[in-house]
Amino acid sequence: MHPIEHFCCQNSNCPDAGVRGKGNLRFSGLGGKEKQIRMIYCASCKVRFSERKGTVLEQCRLQPEKAVAILQHLRERCGIRATSRLVEVSRGTTARYARLAGGHSQALHEELVALSP
Repeated sequence: MHPIEHFCCQNSNCPDAGVRGKGNLRFSGLGGKEKQIRMIYCASCKVRFSERKGTVLEQCRLQPEKAVAILQHLRERCGIRATSRLVEVSRGTTARYARLAGGHSQALHEELVALSP
C-alpha cells in the first residue's frame, strides 16, 4: 500500500491537481464491493476519489493480483490467447486490459518524450 504522499488530486478543476505531497489529501474510508479500495479526500476541492482513479485498475472488477498478472504476461510479449489461458480469464478481458494499459502507456510516453531535450 502506498502512503498518502504518493497520490495527487485527480480533479482537473482543483488548484492542486497533479501536485504530490502538498498535504491536501487524506484517506477517508474504504470503497469497492469488498471495501478494500482506499478512498481519498482532497481538502482543496472537497472531492473524494478512489486510490485507483487515473490508473489501469480504475474500473477493475478482477482481483488486483489477476489484473497485474495479465499486464505482466503482456509486458513479456505473451499473446492474448496465451495470457488468457495462463491467468484463466477470457480473451475479451485480456484484450480490454491490453487496450487500457496501452492508452495509459501512450499518454505517459508522450508526456515524458515531450519534456525530453
